[in-house]
Amino acid sequence: MKTILYFTGILSLFFLFSCSDKTNENALNKDASLPDAMLDKVSGLQVINSSINNKKHTTSLLYGNQMAIERIKTNSFHLQKGEKLVWITWYQKSDPNWIGAIIPGELLSLEILESVVEKERLIYQKYAGNKMELQKDTLGNAYRISLLLQQKKAIVPQL
Repeated sequence: MKTILYFTGILSLFFLFSCSDKTNENALNKDASLPDAMLDKVSGLQVINSSINNKKHTTSLLYGNQMAIERIKTNSFHLQKGEKLVWITWYQKSDPNWIGAIIPGELLSLEILESVVEKERLIYQKYAGNKMELQKDTLGNAYRISLLLQQKKAIVPQL
């Protein structure tokens, strides 16, 4: 009888001390969150595709409006008036909650390509750095624009 009480007491203490009242601070990935000033740049857009660059240790998402999605479905590389594409890139980091998992870490850049209806030209902007400052350097912009225009839509099953 003593052994049953002894094991019951140990088991009860085990469950009592294994309970935790801590809130999980790591549940929300704050590093990957967009700054408040950048949220309006992606509002109303849909995810078109995603990519992972293992050499640079980055993860990217391509967002676009409905016009951009329709153009991509037709395999056209010519931007229509009113289209908007946003390419967001993060550094990768290990997930503190899951062993072996990799999640987006610090925000690396946000690139915007849009065709303005009033003006018949493309507007390309790149925000980078910790404070997401607009980059004034235009070196390589033509390459980035062509890269954005060549993106395909991810194939996802319809429910």
